[in-house]
Amino acid sequence: MKVIIASKLVDAKQIIENPVVIVEENKIVKVGKKSDLTIPNNAEVFEEPNLVIIPGLIDCHVHFTGSNDSKPGLLTEPFETRLINAAVNQTRQLLDAGITSVMDTGGLIGLYTRNAVNKGIVDGPRIMASGRYLSVTGGHGDNQSLPLEWVKEGRPFGWGMDGRIADGVPECLMATREQLRMKVDFIKICTGGGGGSDVDPAWTPEYTQDEIEAVTNVAHGWGRRVMAHCYYPESIKRTVNGGVDIITHCNMADEGSIKLMKLNDTHIVPTMSVYERIHKLRPESPTSEMYDTIFTNISKLYEAGLILAMGTDTMGGIFPFGKNAEELELYVEKVGLSPLEALTIGTLNGAIVMGKEDQLGTVEANKEADLILLSKDPLTDIESLQNKYNVKLVLKAGKIVKNIL
Repeated sequence: MKVIIASKLVDAKQIIENPVVIVEENKIVKVGKKSDLTIPNNAEVFEEPNLVIIPGLIDCHVHFTGSNDSKPGLLTEPFETRLINAAVNQTRQLLDAGITSVMDTGGLIGLYTRNAVNKGIVDGPRIMASGRYLSVTGGHGDNQSLPLEWVKEGRPFGWGMDGRIADGVPECLMATREQLRMKVDFIKICTGGGGGSDVDPAWTPEYTQDEIEAVTNVAHGWGRRVMAHCYYPESIKRTVNGGVDIITHCNMADEGSIKLMKLNDTHIVPTMSVYERIHKLRPESPTSEMYDTIFTNISKLYEAGLILAMGTDTMGGIFPFGKNAEELELYVEKVGLSPLEALTIGTLNGAIVMGKEDQLGTVEANKEADLILLSKDPLTDIESLQNKYNVKLVLKAGKIVKNIL
């Protein structure tokens, strides 16, 4: 049994001064004020009167690539080397930053990294993995820098192993079942174009509604959610009408597509920080064109009452693992939310998108003991979450995975 005593507890539902959190095995069993709870005699006590407790952070859009290269192409590192790097180093970078749960939104490396974490081979965040994301030929999941036959074969070169090309309803059915056979946690489909592509610009709608419905019908029948990559209204409308549960990016939605998403309770995972970094480093990039409107448009999604979760598109290189909380700072500094609203997006809302709100996202009795102790209060300094040295103690499911107290 572990007992954590701190100066303050902050989550989406409560703020407690002088809190006590009692953890037994993997679960939180009691939460309250120090003056109201009795400390068990046999407990391991962490009394830190200057620290703040928050739930483990959740990132609903990462890519374990195991590489320091930030763009698709023929990567020089062997698949096996990148897999080891992802499982050993990229998982550690996330834990050190207080990220205790992630959704890997495309790639075999993420799927196999999940397996290594689940088997206890390495410590890492809780990983939901989609396996290969589905794409039309020439679409966002088609690595257009490689020969088409290589991508169709799914060879483990570069990011070619990320996409599974499927054209037409029969291939979409087969491709979805192939991912389910790999025991994926959810299905990822690219229903619109990518950023910065010469072949399929972001405004391009790709899958038809019939193809999208084929994917969602199979996935939902297997009890899996479906996430879609898209940006613009036509793609969004097809995606929502096709039954998709989660849309990632979604930052060019108009009034009509926002109303449609609200009506269907579609969850959204924007990825602002990736565009912030591209804009700073390569302002001439076509991807950077969205930068002028992205924060205003995300504000409209939030004001409409849609569930927004933190997503960063972290993939290594100029999008480093461990700096994920920049997304929360952007919600405050650029979108105009309060730090508590941003923290809710990075915790409880992430749990909702994962379908794990009964287990994660807040510090409550009977939930998984995913906890962070911080040396700075994120309600007064949201940027401090980006400094791993401010993250003093991390528990994932009751296990201490970082301790620099």
